[in-house]
Amino acid sequence: MMLQKVVVMLGKAPSDLKARSRCVLIVEDDVLLGMAIGLCVQDAGYEVAGLARSVEAALETLSHETVDAALLDVNLQGELVFPVANALAERGVPFVFVTAHPPLDIPEKHRHRPVVPKPYYDAAICAALESVLPLK
Repeated sequence: MMLQKVVVMLGKAPSDLKARSRCVLIVEDDVLLGMAIGLCVQDAGYEVAGLARSVEAALETLSHETVDAALLDVNLQGELVFPVANALAERGVPFVFVTAHPPLDIPEKHRHRPVVPKPYYDAAICAALESVLPLK
């Protein structure tokens, strides 16, 4: 089971797992934190569409994966995640910011989005995710 979770997070899941709905993209530059968030997401009943460590990787994932929601770190090794937020908003895909940045650092057009402050509790991520993408 653990191997399947890691495989899903790396975006190389067997087709029967990828066919599941409620897929969440995780955009986080810290691999270990991203994997921890991925396990939290999976434990809550969602699938992980991918773990992207940069804006470019996130946009690439959006171009070829089904994404129902996303969890976004604001600062990806000095690169701001807002182009990904804009792309998600244009597609009508809900998202949550998971960040240590203050809410005022988020562009005004995205300030209505949920924010989970770092350090976070798993329950906070699950509650924020459920608020934008309820499980069936």
